[in-house]
Amino acid sequence: MKDIVDMVDEIIVGKGYVLIPELLSPTQAQEARSLVLELAEKEKPLGKVLLDDQRERIYGLLYKGKIFELMVQHPTVIEVIETIVGKDMTLGTFSAHILNPGATNMGVHVDYPYWTMKPPFPAYPVLEIQVIWMVEDFTQENGAPVFAPGSQKLCSPPDLAHFSKIAEKVIGKAGSGVISHGLCWHDTSVNYSQKPRVSILGNYAPKFVRPMKNPLDDMQQEVIDRATPKLKQLLGYEFKSDIYKDVQRIWSGNWNG
Repeated sequence: MKDIVDMVDEIIVGKGYVLIPELLSPTQAQEARSLVLELAEKEKPLGKVLLDDQRERIYGLLYKGKIFELMVQHPTVIEVIETIVGKDMTLGTFSAHILNPGATNMGVHVDYPYWTMKPPFPAYPVLEIQVIWMVEDFTQENGAPVFAPGSQKLCSPPDLAHFSKIAEKVIGKAGSGVISHGLCWHDTSVNYSQKPRVSILGNYAPKFVRPMKNPLDDMQQEVIDRATPKLKQLLGYEFKSDIYKDVQRIWSGNWNG
């Protein structure tokens, strides 16, 4: 495995992304993939799966399986991201993305919050890091992500002509992860295979960036009860908890300012 400093350097001033193999075992990757597909089938009739004809997205994944709790706070992933955005960071989203057979490109983009801002985007501080978990082999045929190396240094919205000239498809084995700068232009590719291709996406940001989705939506108390301090921090739960305690002290007459 690459040294943390080397990976951080690659993300900030190099290609804008790194591929890290063997973050999960093959068994863990298969468990995560199977659970995502089960959840999709169960939640579609309930209207909880955001979908079109080609792709499906499942949010609130963290509360739907212990394997996801492990992934979202994987120590290697956390160490890389904390080195870039600081230890006091929060989770923006943690979701599953299913590319069905025949799914075409999603569209070249930068990540939130950059796409909500007017260019030129700020080079520093880094406002978002994304992790793409490969819970199955990502191949040339099944819709692997495509990145434009070095584009994060341009601090601009994607230029489609330039993207088409320099973009690289990132393939890897099940259990691998791609950690990328939020400003690095990227897209999905076409899923030419005959089965759905599943990825899990985690987005992390400094605490001052408002999460794209509230990570405490659909919160399951049993997950919070067994959560590590790091997971509670990622969810913003320690902040919620402090406010709750302050309100309780006010109500009880024990508030001292």
